[in-house]
Amino acid sequence: MPSSLLEWSVCSLLSLVLMGAGVPAMQNTTSQLEARALALRGLNLLQAYQARAQAQKRHIKVPLTFIKHALDTRGWQFSSNYDDETRPLTFYAPQGYARAGRLNMHKGELHLRWVISALGRVRYCNAGTVELPGVATCV
Repeated sequence: MPSSLLEWSVCSLLSLVLMGAGVPAMQNTTSQLEARALALRGLNLLQAYQARAQAQKRHIKVPLTFIKHALDTRGWQFSSNYDDETRPLTFYAPQGYARAGRLNMHKGELHLRWVISALGRVRYCNAGTVELPGVATCV
């Protein structure tokens, strides 16, 4: 326990310096965890649509607005090479094939991409420069 005003001042100053360094690091970690959770939610959502197409034995067109709302993308910018009118995201039944394409989301330095292959494989990756733990870098 500090016994003088000088010791108390030094301890207070050190505490402020440590908190000043810790808060940005914590915000960075929080952003990375948010991005990883969003990547997993997107993967689960796309795989659920694919499974529904196979179970119902019919083609399913997925409107991009459904994806945006389902992912709750506050603060994230959404883009895609799909278009609801001319080139919709579609999962085909019963094989589970899909219209090949990609969905992208970014928020600041964080960039996520979901890649859907013609064979129906769905994967996600990190398309940005910031490393995201547990998320592979796009090739």
